[in-house]
Amino acid sequence: GQLIALLSVTAAAGLRALVDPIVHGHIPVLTFFPFVLIASIWGGALSGLSAILLSAVVADVFWVSTIDKAITLTAFVLVCLFGLILARLLCAMVELHAEQEQRAKILAHEVKHRANNLLGVIQGVSAQTARNAKSVKEYHASLEGRVSALAAAQHLLASDGPSAGGLQCLLAHIVEPFGADRFVLEGPVVPVPDELGTSFALLLHELSTNAMKYGALSVSDGKVNIRWERAGEDLRLTWREQGGPPVTAPARTGFGTRLLNALFTPPHGQAALEFLPDGVECCVRRKLTNDRRR
Repeated sequence: GQLIALLSVTAAAGLRALVDPIVHGHIPVLTFFPFVLIASIWGGALSGLSAILLSAVVADVFWVSTIDKAITLTAFVLVCLFGLILARLLCAMVELHAEQEQRAKILAHEVKHRANNLLGVIQGVSAQTARNAKSVKEYHASLEGRVSALAAAQHLLASDGPSAGGLQCLLAHIVEPFGADRFVLEGPVVPVPDELGTSFALLLHELSTNAMKYGALSVSDGKVNIRWERAGEDLRLTWREQGGPPVTAPARTGFGTRLLNALFTPPHGQAALEFLPDGVECCVRRKLTNDRRR
């Protein structure tokens, strides 16, 4: 900043010396004004103040007459201070505009990233649903339910809900269509990254649908316990069905198992689905930190 002030004052003094044969001692400080502004914009407020003081000293020594010295220098300093304030306001406006433009670019990139991720998820879900469906009607019903679960999660993640209630708010919203009184949700307040909300929306919708067809939710006394805990950057969640009919493992790999293998894979997570005699148990672990490389 000091170097910029010195260079600016040197240039102003050199210009004043060049025009001296023409102006014959008049306009003693005029050439210093634009260079004080340049120092203020280029080097900041401190550089501008230094340029004002140096300019006043140089002009006083070489060109300001002794008759009106006090008035001339006072007016020069006041006008320069006003110009310095305007220069800093202009710089602040430019910096703010640049920051807003950068923020807009980041937001546009984020929206594109999320849209591409969500479209990829929907394409994968559609393909897996078509692979398991026995008819067009079954495909339509299954796909509609899964996309609706995704839409509900995205809507909640875009609102103020998860920021206040965290994971519990998100899970309660996802399982609500299956009967909120049939679920026990227990765990600490945990923030929900967007991609984690999407994963849980698909997983819990699939587990709840299967529980309604074959598991604990297919009988009046059945319950589902969903418990979670946070361990460092990891979130551990357990789905446990109780009070349902006896469970046997399916003969072929279903959509839920393939979904677990796709959404909760190392190093970002792990998942295990067990068909215990007294109810299905699903345990997942997932990192809470956002990973933009996916």
